[in-house]
Amino acid sequence: MEEIRVVNITLSELQRMLDESAEKAVKKVQELQSKPSEYEDLTLEEAASELRCSIRTIRRRMGELNIKGFRVGKEITIQRKDLTKIKKAS
Repeated sequence: MEEIRVVNITLSELQRMLDESAEKAVKKVQELQSKPSEYEDLTLEEAASELRCSIRTIRRRMGELNIKGFRVGKEITIQRKDLTKIKKAS
């Protein structure tokens, strides 16, 4: 069981501590939101652009590494985590 201590603290000190804590939490959330999800779907065109290669190269690497794409209408998409596998294999 945790120990609870009663401490004399002024209202302004408590407000400052709460403000600092809130600022840290907001910064952390902003950092997490700015990072792309590994499950983000990318079209083959977007993947090729990001890796600076051709769509043909992406398709070939997908076959070599057994990466399955997903068909969305006429587009084929892959997840960002699979794009990372392709980067590492290059």
